[in-house]
Amino acid sequence: MSIHRATFVQINLDLFKNNLKAINALTDPDVKLLAVVKADAYGHGALPCAQAALEAGADWLGVGIIEEGIELRNEGVTAPLLILTGVLPDEIDDLIQQRLSTVVFTPAIVETLAQRARLRDTSVGVHVKVDTGMGRLGVLPKDFLPLLKSIQKHKSLRLEGITTHFSSADEPDPEYTQFQIKRFKMLLSESNLSVNPRPLVHCANSSAIIRFKDSVFDMVRPGLILYGALPSPHLKPFLAPGFNLSPVMQWKTRIIQINRLPEGSSISYGRRYMTSQESLIATLPLGYADGLSRKLSNRMKVLVGGQLVPQVGTICMDMCLVDISSVPTARVGDEVILLGKQGDQEILSENMAEWAETIPYEIFCGISKRVPRVYCD
Repeated sequence: MSIHRATFVQINLDLFKNNLKAINALTDPDVKLLAVVKADAYGHGALPCAQAALEAGADWLGVGIIEEGIELRNEGVTAPLLILTGVLPDEIDDLIQQRLSTVVFTPAIVETLAQRARLRDTSVGVHVKVDTGMGRLGVLPKDFLPLLKSIQKHKSLRLEGITTHFSSADEPDPEYTQFQIKRFKMLLSESNLSVNPRPLVHCANSSAIIRFKDSVFDMVRPGLILYGALPSPHLKPFLAPGFNLSPVMQWKTRIIQINRLPEGSSISYGRRYMTSQESLIATLPLGYADGLSRKLSNRMKVLVGGQLVPQVGTICMDMCLVDISSVPTARVGDEVILLGKQGDQEILSENMAEWAETIPYEIFCGISKRVPRVYCD
């Protein structure tokens, strides 16, 4: 498809593969890797990233909801796929038909899954999810062993994994994550995992892979770090020597108009910015409909001519404005970088997240579908 928009994101799949290989190198060779490609691969494109992940050595793929798994199956992806948030009863037939696996955490869904699979004369893969302290999704520790035993009695269920999720692995204080790891290990020691094949034990997300080596069991589940961003700046001191991540995405646009406005001119809706001197104001063809949050108004910067310049005025649905007074040579049609490098300067998703008072995850996932994705190697 031809790209006609001035605004687009460029995805470098080679850098994505390099990130995955660097993550793989942090663990022992027998540790498997599940690449998390949920939410359209955090806005990077689920199918291209899934294919690149498998080419780079991923063993499993993780998606958030069953529709994401079905989309990948329909595109010919045959690798093991895990639904990380579980399924409801009316989704089970599709789960079985598409050969997807799911996390389970209640006796009711276990029994329904077993019954439906038995009626189809087949089996379905399940991963028991334990709530060790996230308080969001999972079987409580006191109910873990009974649920595990109920799964093991059904021939139509394949116990593929046992998992949990950390709530605070990217926080400065390690105490709560260590508590969750300890609780998880205790439950594992109480369970009978002598079945063949032995289920995969996995709980290390992006932050835990970097910081909590004792959370690495049979498989790891990197998400954000695959795309070249850190979940938190607190993780920087724990990066292994030589471990480098490269941002996979660049977000680009072009100048469509330049105005020279006198001192005291109001800019955009609500007149929330006034020029303090004669200023060169450039209009860019993107706004909050493209995922550029209004929270960034008068707070963010972009790159023009290799220089950081401020965004000014309220961000509109389709447009925003930047003050390019420091770049008087700029012209209509010049490239503008929102995320990525230009010259010696770089804007990271972490920078934009800080300006918006959010996290890199939301920056990536917020870039809307109307922004074309362009892939390169």
